[in-house]
Amino acid sequence: MSADEIKKTPDVEAAAEPEKTEAEAPAKTEPEAAEKKPAAKKPAAKKPAAKKPAAKKPAAAKAEGEAAETKATEKAAAKKPAAKKPAAKTKAADEKAAQKAAEPAAEKAAAKKAPAEKAEPVAAERPPKQKVEPKAETEARKGAAGVATVVDASGKELETRKLAEARFAVPADVNTLHLVVRAEQAARRSGTASTKTRGQVSGSTAKLYRQKGTGRARAGSVKSPIRTGGGVVFGPHPRGFDIKINKKVVRKALSMALSDRAANGRVFVAAGLELTEPSTRTVESFLVNLDCAAPVLLVTQDEPVVTRSVRNLPYAEATEVAALSTEQVLRARSLVFTEKAFAALNEA
Repeated sequence: MSADEIKKTPDVEAAAEPEKTEAEAPAKTEPEAAEKKPAAKKPAAKKPAAKKPAAKKPAAAKAEGEAAETKATEKAAAKKPAAKKPAAKTKAADEKAAQKAAEPAAEKAAAKKAPAEKAEPVAAERPPKQKVEPKAETEARKGAAGVATVVDASGKELETRKLAEARFAVPADVNTLHLVVRAEQAARRSGTASTKTRGQVSGSTAKLYRQKGTGRARAGSVKSPIRTGGGVVFGPHPRGFDIKINKKVVRKALSMALSDRAANGRVFVAAGLELTEPSTRTVESFLVNLDCAAPVLLVTQDEPVVTRSVRNLPYAEATEVAALSTEQVLRARSLVFTEKAFAALNEA
């Protein structure tokens, strides 16, 4: 054996010795084996023990993190109530707070409504437009129904006179009155409107130009109605508009109108109304003192001075007894007769 091999042998022997001891170990006493067995199994028992802490480390870390988080949340929760103490009030406090919050809103609404409500006092402060009510017309003077009232120049009633039933007691008929009034109005129409036909127009009867070849419309006469200055077709010509009515109907209609005014007490007789010269002032003062309903119809009998004295009064009209018409009587609300006119009409 070489030296090197010899040197190696001790090591081999030394390495082999433990194997022998292990082999010899079963030969040892049981107490020693029992003591040595745990010593031999410790590393195997420690391996799972070593692994357990490794497996438990995350759980522990999680538990520690959760504990830290809970502490932080507890601290935050402990701090939050301190900052939000009003939120932790009782229901009564909440109701009070709601009422307080509602009070400003109500005040704002009242403030908004206040201008609209204040608008009324502003309008009331202005003097309201006073409606000018038409003055109640004082009732015009009336005489006794069915009689004529005699008055003097100062308007004082002197007496009453009876009226003839044939003239002042005839029942009214609207159709008869309408027919007579329309006839009276038509009789006033002059009916003098007139136009010339083509035969009456002065001018040449020669043909203006040849019938064909000019390109113009054919023309035969300068007096044609379609030309300016020519005749008029179906134009007006002088005629009368009179409506024939019997004389008895005309008289009856006049009596109806007079009867209506007498029934309302609108017939007066002017006593002493005699003028030597026209005087509108005198007649006006008499009518004002009489205080009868206007318009007034003043009936005279051959008294031109009185008639001329009434012409300038806008609310009065004068006529002669002979020219008295139904239309005039119906248009007037009061009838004033001179003594001569009343005698002529009532006794006729």
